[in-house]
Amino acid sequence: MITRIEFARDAPSAATRVVAADGASRVLAAHQPVTIELAAAETPRRRGAALAAVLPGCPGPVAVDLALAAAAAAELAYGLRLRAYRPLQYRGTPDDEDLALPQRVIVLTDDPMAAQRLFARHDAVASGVLLARDLVAAPGNILGPSDLVEQARRLAPLGVGLKLVDPTEHGLNLLAAVGQASRRRPVLAELHWKGGADGDKPLVLVGKGITFDSGGLSLKPAEHMEEMKGDMGGAAAVIGALRAIAGRKAAVNVVGVLAIAENMPGAGALRPGDVIRSYRGLTVEVVDTDAEGRLVLADALAWACATLRPRAIVDAATLTGAVVRVLGRHHAGLYSNRDSLAARLLKLGLAEDEALWRLPLSASCDDDFRSDIADWKNCGWGKVPDNDDAARFLQHFVAPAVPWAHLDIAGTAEADEDHLFGPKGATGFAVRLFDALAGG
Repeated sequence: MITRIEFARDAPSAATRVVAADGASRVLAAHQPVTIELAAAETPRRRGAALAAVLPGCPGPVAVDLALAAAAAAELAYGLRLRAYRPLQYRGTPDDEDLALPQRVIVLTDDPMAAQRLFARHDAVASGVLLARDLVAAPGNILGPSDLVEQARRLAPLGVGLKLVDPTEHGLNLLAAVGQASRRRPVLAELHWKGGADGDKPLVLVGKGITFDSGGLSLKPAEHMEEMKGDMGGAAAVIGALRAIAGRKAAVNVVGVLAIAENMPGAGALRPGDVIRSYRGLTVEVVDTDAEGRLVLADALAWACATLRPRAIVDAATLTGAVVRVLGRHHAGLYSNRDSLAARLLKLGLAEDEALWRLPLSASCDDDFRSDIADWKNCGWGKVPDNDDAARFLQHFVAPAVPWAHLDIAGTAEADEDHLFGPKGATGFAVRLFDALAGG
């Protein structure tokens, strides 16, 4: 793996040299040193990612000689860092087909010190992205609720405070109900970064943290159930974002709220037909225990509105399979009660290559999940896609005065194949977006 990215004015002695290509990128392995002709790209960040894709097997050190100014050099190194990620492996021996990356890369620029300063900020964000990827990739037996809390606790040296809230003791009954069958207890975790003034209201980032989702008594099919170890992608994005924001010492107040539980069957499990009183006081009839994400988020959103004085709330969740059928795997679904917040997120998403597509919050969805015995059902089987119903359900637990956006990242939290900024698997989606929203 690449362990050192440096900046220099003059080309050192290198085993691999990167120069600009007239056309498509290619590796000239017979040259001494090995030469990579690297094609132009829309941005230096994308160009760095493209470089990382062709570096495996090349000898190091690598000298990148593209006549870059400091800002472009830092951006290229950022793309390189993101794309050079290697997923966690639990094999006893390495895969013989995996070609090693060179350990050291030197990017040539006219102002190495400035490039290093700029890259330090990008590197903090990249560390957050890679952390989120590792968390999503971790198996459920290794990353349970308490383990996810421990990952949040490890941000303490960066200045991130941690507060744990017992759902049962504080009336977070929806969160408690989802996790009640697991031997690993549910918890609500708050991560506090206080980089702004004491009186400034925080940006609040809320993440769904279902460390494994069996579906509960509404059991999922066995095929592909192993993928549900990644149902905490929203919480991973929030932890990664706090890692990024604290790592670059952002002058802003941010609170991360993680709704953490494991959704399991068992004698003590939440049953279809149960009626639960939420933290906000609304009662919910549970008709499908596999629609658990909106339950834990409902309590987390209501808690954040009531206790954290947020200037805005944005939540992220691998919430519905329906959003994948609607948008595919290239856009996350965006819902918001404020046009201005939605517009900002759309703009930042494009800038960070984390694309969003706005979908409607419609009052007509209410008819799909009205209950005969409670205020609401947790889902309905109406004609509109379930992702619309889920977003509208969540809106009922958000104070109208609070600007709020919901990101359904079910289609973007993991990739089926290698992509521009990473290999197949967990993407760390929303970390870069959240960091940008916090002024990155």
